[in-house]
Amino acid sequence: MHFLSCAIPDAPCNGVASRILPGSRPGEAASVQTLVACGRELRPLEGANGISGLELGPPLQLYSAAWVSRRTGRRYTPADNFTRPAWDPYSSAVYMRQGRVIVRLGSDNTVTVVAGDVEEEGNADGPGSAARFNLARFLTSDGTGSLYVTDGNRIRKLQLPGRGPGTVAGQRGGHLRAETGGGLAAALTAAAGGAVGGGPGGQVAAAAEGEVQVSTLAIRAPSAMYGLAFEGGSSAGSGPGSGAGSLLLGTRCALYRLPLGDPTAAPSLLAGAEGECGTADGRGGEARFECIQGVVLDGQGSVYAADWDGARTSLRRVAADGTVTTPIAGLEDKLAVSAILPNRCLALSGSVFFNLQVLGLGLALPRCHAAGAPLPPAAPAGAPPRTLCADLGALLGRQPDGTADVAIVVGGRTFHAHRLILSARSDYFAQRLGGGFADGGAQQLSLPDADPDAFEVTLRFVYTDAADIPAAQAQAVAELADRLLLPELRDKAAAVVEASVSAATVPGLLLWAEARGPAFAGLLSRLKGWFLENRKAVMREAGEEVRLLAASHPDLYFGLMCKLQSERPPRTQ
Repeated sequence: MHFLSCAIPDAPCNGVASRILPGSRPGEAASVQTLVACGRELRPLEGANGISGLELGPPLQLYSAAWVSRRTGRRYTPADNFTRPAWDPYSSAVYMRQGRVIVRLGSDNTVTVVAGDVEEEGNADGPGSAARFNLARFLTSDGTGSLYVTDGNRIRKLQLPGRGPGTVAGQRGGHLRAETGGGLAAALTAAAGGAVGGGPGGQVAAAAEGEVQVSTLAIRAPSAMYGLAFEGGSSAGSGPGSGAGSLLLGTRCALYRLPLGDPTAAPSLLAGAEGECGTADGRGGEARFECIQGVVLDGQGSVYAADWDGARTSLRRVAADGTVTTPIAGLEDKLAVSAILPNRCLALSGSVFFNLQVLGLGLALPRCHAAGAPLPPAAPAGAPPRTLCADLGALLGRQPDGTADVAIVVGGRTFHAHRLILSARSDYFAQRLGGGFADGGAQQLSLPDADPDAFEVTLRFVYTDAADIPAAQAQAVAELADRLLLPELRDKAAAVVEASVSAATVPGLLLWAEARGPAFAGLLSRLKGWFLENRKAVMREAGEEVRLLAASHPDLYFGLMCKLQSERPPRTQ
């Protein structure tokens, strides 16, 4: 068995999902990309398609469905952490929770709120803009147009646009909301004979055009749910409404199966015992779980759940007949099952050490997995479409061609550029070229003490809004971007710096970030956290550098020691 690990720099890992990305230009084939939800960022997991080293790529540049302002354009600024992403093959999109709302990530990296409100919570059904959630957590797709979300001890159904209540798929899972007591089975049994809820005559009101329709299934679990997965019958490509399937519901100590084809059906216990926690293998009700932390279903019908005992995590396997075994026990960190990767490994996300633990189990891919679906054919090759960024990049590449009206000298190299573009993209150049400086009308400017290679990266970002930042140049690019008042590039470069941190380099990076001033305060704080979490390795590999840090920057070192002391548990008397 392979054991792989991928560190997540100072951000909670809140889930993993794979998606299909169409070719970005004619003739380019589609591909499968795996994303990790890292706090308020979504980052590609490189190496997830093969058995090799795993590495996080730079954060995706996310875009909003609406123009925000002249300065930020369509950039999307998350208001909360991304949590539990799930791929939906019906809409070719990834859905996930963000605070009180459910958002959709399109293949063009556009983020759209599809249900809920960022400021209001509640338990309201209806069109997505009117729906409200209390404690949305786990999300799964049936692959044919419906999503299901746990909300405390209830399950909310999100019917995607075009899935009207008159269709079979629209009625799937439309259990009437039950307010009866008696636990999970009693709540669902009370719905026997009930019609689809949410409107007059038991019909769910038709969703507003372009909006999802949110309804609540007849579920009142005895406790909050800790996992959710869809167990399907037919393939995702068989058409709307085919193959009702079931939901697999994990409470803290038990796992249930809820059929979706019959609104009168009650759930059946698959394994465990409600309210009786422990760690014991066995079949059905004989088995015990301590605390389930997420569930996934493989392509052979087996459920995998992380089981946290308060100190370590065990991986529990539940066969289709309810037989529970423990393939792996004693994993460090509080781990939650996240997803099966395209390489058939199982990814578990840690909430203490902020890393991914990846187990090479050779699992069969589940039915709705992006890597298990046939990739769409590449568009016919031809002339690539014209885009503004591509055209401006080509313009920069042709310099000097007689159109440039300013030359910038950096470290002995001369870069030919256009005053209008520089002024529009950088407040620094807008001031310097607009007459605020003595050389505002000059045809040649100089940037003393700047690195020419870093300026080359910076200038391409100014023209194209894209940056391929080599790790070796990341610090120089971050410094120069801050100097030229390009905060977006500064943050991109800082992310590259942070992604390359190691025990040997963190002392020097701490000194560098502190010297950069307030704009790097966030990076400095995350580097401090990394230092403290990995202090044993740091002292082993960079003890002399730490000693020099303490001698040359006592205030910085004193702050680290104070933070370390505050995080230690108090001694018992």
